[in-house]
Amino acid sequence: MIGFGGLALAGLPQKQVDEIVEYAISRGVNFFDVAPTYGDAEIKLGNALKGNRDKIFLSCKTTCRTKSESLIELKNSLKNLRTDYFDFYLMHGIRDIENDVIPATGKNGMLMTAIEAKRNGIVKYIGFSSHTEKSAIFAFDQFDFDIMAFPVNLFCFLATGFGKQAIEYAKKRDAGIIALKTLAKQKLDKSVKIKKYPNCWYEPEESPEMAKIMMKWTYSQQVSSIIPPADVRLFKMALDLSIEVLTTPLEPEHIKKFEEILPSITPIFPS
Repeated sequence: MIGFGGLALAGLPQKQVDEIVEYAISRGVNFFDVAPTYGDAEIKLGNALKGNRDKIFLSCKTTCRTKSESLIELKNSLKNLRTDYFDFYLMHGIRDIENDVIPATGKNGMLMTAIEAKRNGIVKYIGFSSHTEKSAIFAFDQFDFDIMAFPVNLFCFLATGFGKQAIEYAKKRDAGIIALKTLAKQKLDKSVKIKKYPNCWYEPEESPEMAKIMMKWTYSQQVSSIIPPADVRLFKMALDLSIEVLTTPLEPEHIKKFEEILPSITPIFPS
């Protein structure tokens, strides 16, 4: 249910990375997601996974849109992560149809790299991560993707219905859904000079009670996994809440509580 977002490892000492990865695996976490754009996270995670690769599903992504550039990045990611295959390989961060999806899914696009890698046993499943519904839906119309990583957030849904169409489209295509930004509370106050969570570009929900409801709602959308915010402290909080999230129902009064505070919140999507 809870996946590990590799961005949380960026900038941490290798010893601390080793400890948190071992801790996550000991708690039953078997899905790890990372990307070349996450600073030194690929290298740190690759070192930490030594001896544990066969225990987990590993997902990597690329922001490269062309076949030639993405092939170079795929090879480099495999080297950094000390593995000879990825369980999931994703077209990362698509937002714009013209500049992202069309070139990436074209005959000289990243998708060709992924397809050939799958044919050669280097990639098992192909997916994409997106922050806009239009780009997600358009991507599915170009190719039968196995998985979609997308923001599934209660505040965003209550405010504008954000995510509803993309989630429904993914389900119709029988694609797995990796929930991003589930514990995002709102846009970060620009006046804040020192960020409590350096790797988060938004204000995350810190209250366990509120976080629990947000996770319950997200999981009720039939997602495959939830990636907590990019901070070890928040990952541990989500992990500690996971059993209760799975074993207690989502009640109408839970949603009502969020509807009441919504006017004071600035949801992160749509942006």
